[in-house]
Amino acid sequence: MVTDGAQDRGGRRAALDDLRRLASSHPPLDDAATAALLRDAVGGAAAATELLVAHHLWLVRDAVLARAPSNVPVADLFQEGSAGLVLGLQRHLAAGGTAAGLAGALRDAVDRELADAEAHERDARQEEARWVADSEVLVGAQLRLRREKGRDPTTGEIAVLLHWEEERVDRVREMASRAQSSHDVDLLAIIAELEEDGSMDGDEGD
Repeated sequence: MVTDGAQDRGGRRAALDDLRRLASSHPPLDDAATAALLRDAVGGAAAATELLVAHHLWLVRDAVLARAPSNVPVADLFQEGSAGLVLGLQRHLAAGGTAAGLAGALRDAVDRELADAEAHERDARQEEARWVADSEVLVGAQLRLRREKGRDPTTGEIAVLLHWEEERVDRVREMASRAQSSHDVDLLAIIAELEEDGSMDGDEGD
């Protein structure tokens, strides 16, 4: 039996292998070749720009490998790093940078892009965790008030019980509704479990 962890590791290895192969197909250039391509790229030759990007993909490869393991999938890191590579090259060309300084400038651009991608992923996961926690609390409050009043509680009643602003109650309700409509299995499992055993029927918010 193949576990989810093994599948994840297998997918990550495959993505890293693809990245290594792609970078190896365009090895680093010497300063003379880089300078010639830079001159052509400054002159507007799109092919030269594309070659400069391709022959610096090894920077993305090294940066991704240096961050392993990451909270961002390898394929996404490669995409973000490649975008940073292109932006860095555009800035270098606009500034009239030299061949000798190109690799360093591109490395910095790639690292910044990857750091931003990881920071955004951390923020998204933290927001998701807060949303799930709020959803659990909201479901518990709804169950408690429904049992007490024999009807569905109002937004105001939930807000009073939880010491939340009504806007927060409505926002969490809306997010839970969206999750249900898109078949968010994890959240629905939490809600089903709560409704089944009434585990949130405690003293939240008192």
